[in-house]
Amino acid sequence: MNERPVRIVLDASAVLAFCRESIHVGEVIAEVADEDCVVGVPVMCLAEASRGAADADRLDLLVNHPAVEVLTVDPLSWRALAVVYDTVGRLDAACALLAAVDSGGYVLTGQPGLYAGLAGGGPIIVF
Repeated sequence: MNERPVRIVLDASAVLAFCRESIHVGEVIAEVADEDCVVGVPVMCLAEASRGAADADRLDLLVNHPAVEVLTVDPLSWRALAVVYDTVGRLDAACALLAAVDSGGYVLTGQPGLYAGLAGGGPIIVF
């Protein structure tokens, strides 16, 4: 486990964008690394992105990047996950949001509509 703080969490749309060589996602990862922090990538978002025909080599590059930490949901947080899932309607997006809230960071997304039901817009950054 990494001891550096998670500042940004990539949802599945951001993972897919990285796999498509999006400069926007790559720049965010570089900026977070420059701050000696990490980008979190929930395992559920990796799984969802792989379904979207993501480039397996680029997924491996992302997972093995020194400024990236693959995140799992704490089993004791299952109730919070269920509430967030009910709000956003997708388990992968719920995992990303819960990780961002738990770390005090933000979700990087290309699909802000997923998070439209959040009070105040939530901790969302759109690329």
